[in-house]
Amino acid sequence: MEREFKADALIFDIDGVLLDVTGSFPEVIRQAVSTGWERFCGGASDVPGYNAGHEHVLKRHGAFNDDYDIAWTLLSMAAASGEKLLSRALPSPERLLSELESYRAPVPQWVTARYGSLVPRPEVRALCAELYGGKGCGLHLLERPMIQKHWRELGLPVAIYSGRNGLEWELAKDSLGWNDFPDELIIHSDSGITKPSPEGLEILCRRLGVSSPVFFGDTASDMQAQAAFGKGRFAAVGPLLPEAEFRYDATEEAVRAAIATTNP
Repeated sequence: MEREFKADALIFDIDGVLLDVTGSFPEVIRQAVSTGWERFCGGASDVPGYNAGHEHVLKRHGAFNDDYDIAWTLLSMAAASGEKLLSRALPSPERLLSELESYRAPVPQWVTARYGSLVPRPEVRALCAELYGGKGCGLHLLERPMIQKHWRELGLPVAIYSGRNGLEWELAKDSLGWNDFPDELIIHSDSGITKPSPEGLEILCRRLGVSSPVFFGDTASDMQAQAAFGKGRFAAVGPLLPEAEFRYDATEEAVRAAIATTNP
């Protein structure tokens, strides 16, 4: 962090920042696409389908912060192809990148306008929710904390701006051991505010009474939200955003750098 900058709060994304979700949400999407292709589209899932290449394209785009809608979007693209084999129907990462050049609207409107209403969105989202949060067997059980300290021990006021919904946040609290985290200091999708809107950061800063937060994120929507907010700093965690001015391999390293600005 620059010496002239002094952080007065820490605002975190959850997935890929507070929690390692490599075994949960990407697998939710993969299973939802494979199962959904047969269940909702009458196709044959002859390949796993969703892969790291698709994830890289979508997470760098900015609009695809909702993993359940990623599954629905990919199924809609595949269904519009007219093919029955998933291997032939699902766009390659390169084709996906090309398709996204036409993106001009919120995801549900763009998908429907471009590919039609061939795949039932509520049913796909329900399938994803069951895969992720199923009692005793949900993929959320594979998540692990990426930070070892309790939120009260981090040295600065803490807030969270996440694309998760309320139920997913409850599961995250259990995984983190942050069950006492104040409800007023998290903005999640059930609030009606989603990234890349800066509104979540604006609200949290007002509630904390701060103006120079460090926002820790790992995807394009996180970086775009902070850029639109125009205050504080963005700290990129992980490899997805090499262009970020401040990038760290691990969350704890990023937090140490932020705290260091308070005692230059």
